[in-house]
Amino acid sequence: MRRTKTDDRQLHFFWPTGPAAVDGPGPAYSVRHSKRAKHVSLEVSAQKGVVVVVPRWFDQSGIPAVLADNRTWIDRAWRRALADARAAKPEPPLRLPNHVCLPSLGQKLRVEYRRTASRNATARDHTDGRLIVSGPVRNTAACRAALRRWIARKAHRHLVPWLQELSRELDLPFARTVVRNQRTRWASCSWTKTISINQSLLFLPPELVRYVFIHELAHTIHLSHSRRYWALVRRHQPDYKHLEKELSAAGDCVPRWSRPE
Repeated sequence: MRRTKTDDRQLHFFWPTGPAAVDGPGPAYSVRHSKRAKHVSLEVSAQKGVVVVVPRWFDQSGIPAVLADNRTWIDRAWRRALADARAAKPEPPLRLPNHVCLPSLGQKLRVEYRRTASRNATARDHTDGRLIVSGPVRNTAACRAALRRWIARKAHRHLVPWLQELSRELDLPFARTVVRNQRTRWASCSWTKTISINQSLLFLPPELVRYVFIHELAHTIHLSHSRRYWALVRRHQPDYKHLEKELSAAGDCVPRWSRPE
């Protein structure tokens, strides 16, 4: 099979929204002329970006319009391609942290590992800014479990009272709180007004944590994302749209050792 000719020029097409917000600038695109092509088609891959396949007779000045018309589809395809490429790469061995940063609390702790005869690993923070992990410290899984238990305790100690205080401030009461280590949700609110909060919120800036709490407290009044719901959110957080965008990209703030398996 003979290869079709490809234009060597790599032209950058920058998106007003979409991949640029999460994965840097949007994909470059190249043009491939095909004798067999009867119409313009698009191919998207993590390796080549966007390839615009055009018939010989096609006027290349029309390519930007084709890209603009198909921006939404390309956006989705580019995200899927990047996700598939990341999934195909083997993860490096997990490394235990030397420092733990909790922006929500304004804390940065230095981690010390102390080997003891205990079968179980434990993690305790001290007022001098140290987080001491004791036990079988050569056992990565045991230390990781201890660190995640410590994160859960910190969440109960700090995030739950924070949510309760904000609830009283905004006069948006809820029934009870549950702390979890969730994969995909920062928080949720049930029809019984039970608010589940993700312990990983500790790794976010305080303004994002507060917004997550406002988002869920508003659900105690309106369960759906209706116009009335967003009006209530806007009343308590006027710049919620900006925070919503920041929150959508905040998953990278959570260290790998703390994520659920």
